[in-house]
Amino acid sequence: MSYTELISQIRVMHQQERSAAYRLSDYIKGHQCHLASDREALCDWGYQTIAACNGVSRSTAVVAISYFDRFLGTSTTAAQLALTDPYDFQLAFVTCLVIALKVHSGFHVETDFVSDVICKNMYPTQEIIYMELQVLQALEWKLNGPTPHDFIDYYLEVVPSIGTAHRKFLIRFSKALVELALPKYSLALHHPSELAFVSICCAMQCAEFDATDRLSVIQLISSLHHDNRELGALFPSMMRLMHECLHEPRIQHVTTSQAEGEEGSILSEQSLVSVTHNK
Repeated sequence: MSYTELISQIRVMHQQERSAAYRLSDYIKGHQCHLASDREALCDWGYQTIAACNGVSRSTAVVAISYFDRFLGTSTTAAQLALTDPYDFQLAFVTCLVIALKVHSGFHVETDFVSDVICKNMYPTQEIIYMELQVLQALEWKLNGPTPHDFIDYYLEVVPSIGTAHRKFLIRFSKALVELALPKYSLALHHPSELAFVSICCAMQCAEFDATDRLSVIQLISSLHHDNRELGALFPSMMRLMHECLHEPRIQHVTTSQAEGEEGSILSEQSLVSVTHNK
């Protein structure tokens, strides 16, 4: 895409994420307090399940989480039942993961396999098929909304001053941070573009960026935002999450592989130490 086409696409994505079909709502408010922790456990299980599927990107789990949150935010009978029944709550997540595998990864997923292997016979095939239809109808078959990963790719594509090595590092680190953030219910309620922008800013704290270059990147991406008012509350939470997760395997994999990569080290050890000390 040309620069103009990229900017146009980003604007369309901003409009889409704020539309009634894709906007997230606080569906846990007023319901049982354990739902947030149950949701976090399911998200972690989703990442593990995707990791066990050869050739499937972790972005598939990100898409599944988006389906799950949007579904539970609807007023449908199936969604409201899932919010009060742990059995249906888990079934809804399993179903959203299956839909994401089909739509996002193009997998042909046999319902018997889901029931027997993924669910270990906890859910009969007919219940999975029924819930899949309920989710699709609740989402009105709108399954291609932008995710934080999509925004990260587009945001970093429009920044001309970033070299290839730095761009690859920022993409991988930012996406890893988003994946750690999404299971946290309070963070997941933010718009995908906001999570993407803040994750990129956090990632730049751990790479050797000139202060002027860092500022220019932030200013450029910020100028693409529809509304920056919510970012002030999100920055401290994401920075705190990054501090807590610097030694998580997912973050360590990104930093180690980039620091020891063939293109040379772009990871600033001093930056990592600084981030840790500012914890």
